[in-house]
Amino acid sequence: MMKRLLLIALLVLALSSTVIAQQTYNEAPALAEKVAAGELPPVEERLPPEPLVIEPVEQVGEYGGTWRMLDQNNELGFTLMTTGVEGFLKWNRDASGFRPNVLESWEWNDDATEVTVHFREGIRWSDGEPLTVDDYLFWWNDMVLDETVPLDPASGTVVGGELMTLEKIDDYTLKFTFAAPNPLFLEAHSRGPWNSSQSLVPEHYMRQFHPRYNSEVTDTTELMNRYNTSTRLHYPDMPTIGPWMVTNYVPDQLATFTRNPYYWKVDTEGNQLPYIDNIQVEIASGPVPEQVALKAIAGELDMQVRDVALQDVPLILENAEAGNYRVIMWDRGDFAWPWLMLMYDLADDGLEDLMYTQEFRQALSVAINRDRINEVTALGLATPRQFSMLPQAEEFQSPEGQALYEEWANSYIEYDPEQAASLLDSIGVVDTDGDGFRERPDGTPLELVVTTFPDNPKVDQTLELLQQDWQAVGIKTALNLMTWDEYTTANQAGEVQIFAWPSAAGWGLLSAPTVWAPIEGVQWSMAGMNIGQYYQTGGAEGVPPREGSMLERLQEAYSRAVSATTAEERNAALLAAYRIHIDEGPITIGTIGQHPSPVVVRNNFRNVPETGLVASWDLGYPGTADPEQFFFDQE
Repeated sequence: MMKRLLLIALLVLALSSTVIAQQTYNEAPALAEKVAAGELPPVEERLPPEPLVIEPVEQVGEYGGTWRMLDQNNELGFTLMTTGVEGFLKWNRDASGFRPNVLESWEWNDDATEVTVHFREGIRWSDGEPLTVDDYLFWWNDMVLDETVPLDPASGTVVGGELMTLEKIDDYTLKFTFAAPNPLFLEAHSRGPWNSSQSLVPEHYMRQFHPRYNSEVTDTTELMNRYNTSTRLHYPDMPTIGPWMVTNYVPDQLATFTRNPYYWKVDTEGNQLPYIDNIQVEIASGPVPEQVALKAIAGELDMQVRDVALQDVPLILENAEAGNYRVIMWDRGDFAWPWLMLMYDLADDGLEDLMYTQEFRQALSVAINRDRINEVTALGLATPRQFSMLPQAEEFQSPEGQALYEEWANSYIEYDPEQAASLLDSIGVVDTDGDGFRERPDGTPLELVVTTFPDNPKVDQTLELLQQDWQAVGIKTALNLMTWDEYTTANQAGEVQIFAWPSAAGWGLLSAPTVWAPIEGVQWSMAGMNIGQYYQTGGAEGVPPREGSMLERLQEAYSRAVSATTAEERNAALLAAYRIHIDEGPITIGTIGQHPSPVVVRNNFRNVPETGLVASWDLGYPGTADPEQFFFDQE
């Protein structure tokens, strides 16, 4: 009997020890020093009761080090892709689906019109304040629904023409109700830092900039400066739930990030993440790829995911041993690099008529010598192709899907200037004054202006070749550069004819759906921001597509697909939507794509996956690869 009691006692003790062990965590030495000095609470009090466990790619890492990288401008967009990908859910590392993140769990009703979500209890902002559903409700009630705040509803929040409604169950439980089935809402709300963490804002901090809560504030300028992705990293006092927080920002020079002491994730051995102490981001001046190549060769980069030019790979590989780095070839993921966004909400009615004319678009496409673009700009490593989605997409895995993908990707890509000339002749776009360039059907001058962003040599090369091709068939073509702000303003005013977006990657309803259907009023929306905004706001704002047009049918097709409650129904609806691009295409024009993308990684910089998808910002790389578990091997 005594032996049995002793065994029970030992078992209870063992169980107690297990519980204690599970509640004991390790932290970075710098944070341990602050705890000892009374500047921080113990790590167990800074973590949630059940922190999110991240499994390292290679091994449990070491604390310490400063990650050096380069970003292209003051917006620090690439840096945000590293430090700010913390949404409701998070893409799997291979982008095959989603995993829990801020949300610990959720339950849908049978017809996918209601979902109850449970926030991970105990997450804290970097200033120590708790994250609760009130932070999300502030974004919804005091920003999206407040007419004084210039902010449209996010993707998936307007369904069946009606805004979703919210019910707070408790501090960590929220119920969403939709007017129609919306089964992919959580995933759509968790794409990259633009669609996920933007809806999680620190209410306790943001209230001071809102006129409703601070009588000394007269407008929402400062509120939006701290909210917008292009400026939010400029404010060291702005709390975050990401692994690193900005501690210093000097425009045109440098941004410094330091570990978030309240980061809510640990590794498999209970070590609080991130491993790396700091990130030092140099803000580029001048052409970025050239600076990346020079810094890589000099050994001044620890991991650089973006702006590594394909043309520079031979030189970078040649100097890898001397520079003490390796080159990992992630998948660029691009189905169009660049892709030509034709605008359909133009202030110029006559040119808009041509954009809606299929023969005109077909002529533009077959006039392009894609093989030449591939050889000149991508070392022949890309694939000449039409604008279409990525072949890895779920909807293309059936025999029917594979056949449709091949048809779409190869539609109207054969270089045929004679066919282009014939198509233009057939719609009355002919040279009436004998100057070698064609006029519009009404006899007025025709000149296409193709706009892109500055400092992108690869795109510049492509457009120079494109200009030659189009002028060879009689279409006078001009090239134009605009900054992001200039482009946004001109797009909204209907003044951008064709925009050459540097890259595109995505598929289906979750990864950049607005590139194939005009359903969001964002800068990368096909057809123009205004047409996307019309759908996004349920017709309250923006410009509708022409009645009965392919654009209207794409919006309708997206609505059908996004409301499908089974994968089979969803995939069938997507293939039907893509068929519109084939039968009435090209609606947007592709050039080349699907080439590898070099990632420069210092040899002692570890836990970096061998595979990744660089292109689409919706996919959130390198944030999707869990950079909090990257580390420096200091042996």
